[in-house]
Amino acid sequence: MMRVLWTSPHCRPDWLDRLGEESQGGQSVVMNKLPHALTRADPGIRVDIFTRLQDSDPRAATPVRSLDGNPHVRLIRLPCGPTDRYVPKEFLYGEPIAEFVEHILGFVERDGLHYDLLHGHYADGWETVTLLKARWLYHPPTLLTTHSLGRRKRADCLARNEAPAEELDRRYNFPARIASEERSLATADRILPLSTVEAEFLYTYYDAVPPGDPRVIVVPNGIDLADFPSPPPGTRSRVRDGLGVADSEFLLLVPSRVDPRKGQANILRALVEARPGLIGRPFRLLLLAWPDPPTDYALRLEQFIAGHDLDGYVLTHPPVPHERMPGYLAAADGVALPSQEYFSIVMLEAMLMERPLIASVHGGSRDVISDGVNGFLVDHNDVAQLAQAVVRLVGMDEAARQAMGRRARRTVLEGYTWDRIARRLLDIYAGLLG
Repeated sequence: MMRVLWTSPHCRPDWLDRLGEESQGGQSVVMNKLPHALTRADPGIRVDIFTRLQDSDPRAATPVRSLDGNPHVRLIRLPCGPTDRYVPKEFLYGEPIAEFVEHILGFVERDGLHYDLLHGHYADGWETVTLLKARWLYHPPTLLTTHSLGRRKRADCLARNEAPAEELDRRYNFPARIASEERSLATADRILPLSTVEAEFLYTYYDAVPPGDPRVIVVPNGIDLADFPSPPPGTRSRVRDGLGVADSEFLLLVPSRVDPRKGQANILRALVEARPGLIGRPFRLLLLAWPDPPTDYALRLEQFIAGHDLDGYVLTHPPVPHERMPGYLAAADGVALPSQEYFSIVMLEAMLMERPLIASVHGGSRDVISDGVNGFLVDHNDVAQLAQAVVRLVGMDEAARQAMGRRARRTVLEGYTWDRIARRLLDIYAGLLG
């Protein structure tokens, strides 16, 4: 039997009904779906996922539990910094993670556990498994799945003029994160970027990863087909009626959580630029996962919408549970992800639902989307390109959009289901264990 430790202190894989809250997004879906797929592919594997304990978490009362009733996957909550409040993931490096590691060591000793592999997700998980590897005398192999890279995120923030460099470093704690990433990468046994773009960035900008490093293997995200069955008849009309969107209106959905890094500001700027090309074409933009109360960023977006007379175009909606997303995708005519997504789960969900997609050429979408064939690729920081893509998508006739959507779905089915990804990951695990 193979026993694998997974971790990312900030990530809560059982929060799929609360995506968009407290930095829970696509990574939460990955850390929920992929372990289940691993145990389907190999019933002999056991996965323990360690995450941060927080008193306000409705599941905190049961800190050790099976994930979604799967007896082969456990979710274990342990202290990582203060438990009486939410701590942003950017500020878990150092003492909080050192405390987390001590709690993991104690838990493992009490239960008499032995892990064959340590798999860290995101930089906080990397730091955790790197410290654990050093503490255990048998030095179990470590694998690092990226989800995001500090240097890349910092560069993207600067490219879209989010804030001066000093303010970004203070807001996102980039110096601590990047230093931690370099330490973890230096001792990792396998490095698993989500896309070719991310692998290239590692080779170019991280000292610990030289070009052609054989430890680097691209392992993309996937999708669980059972999560996205065809919605019942009438779903599209029902959701659109609830939103106040007429059948004749083109509905473009932005499903990402409302965050400066997710590009809502750029899609609104693009809408201003695209407006002349949309004359005579009824059009609405839906920003999903709108926070309540609104964050400072959401308030700035509201001011932009009002200041540029976009109220008639733009709709906002609170976060919706993951299981209701198929209905909102069915209600949409197209989807936009105007941000640097490393490998977006939502991208795959939209493609599976046959929805034409606008995505960034700088992300994992480059491995999946052929521009103009099964979606559109743009520089997400180039407002003019975004505007042109919006006009191009809205201007397509319905038959052409449907054909693009069918090609998108076929792409997902042929290469991006969780069961396919799990088999790839199991091969990597087996290679490390000899």
